Amino acid sequence: MRTPLTILLLLLLFAACRPSKNPNVAGGSNYPNNIGDIKPDPLLDDSTFRACRESNIPQYYSITSGYKGEKPAIERYFKENFKKEKAWAKENGYLTIRFVVNCNGQTGRFRIQEMAPDYQPKKFPETLSAHLLQLTKQLDGWLPGKNENIPYDYYQYLSFTIVNGEITRIMP
Repeated sequence: MRTPLTILLLLLLFAACRPSKNPNVAGGSNYPNNIGDIKPDPLLDDSTFRACRESNIPQYYSITSGYKGEKPAIERYFKENFKKEKAWAKENGYLTIRFVVNCNGQTGRFRIQEMAPDYQPKKFPETLSAHLLQLTKQLDGWLPGKNENIPYDYYQYLSFTIVNGEITRIMP
């Protein structure tokens, strides 16, 4: 009597643990492999951008990754190219741009998140967010990720602290 009950319990457990076959989510599950995964979107993304390993895109901090000249080069680039407009003088908050750097050092799948200083959702003027997005897309110098000398794609982000319409800090 215990064997049929054990088999039934194992079958129920197996069925409950199987991922759904939802084609809209990486891995076929109802949940992404990792929080913050960026699915390709033909309405938003450059159709020529390709990840090298779609099923395995780690975060930048879990592999060797970076930018030529590192953070000082990124900060210098934005200092030289960011053009503040008078209309942004009262704008404060955080604007984060997430993207994928592929194993060839090319970037794509840019997504923007905007927050007020109290971390509540906020919408910056389109001209400000578009300007930062364009500058981020033009950054040329991302290095392919590496782990044990194997090239990897990775997720990267730049988060801008905006005070009175000016960039006061860039993270990470």
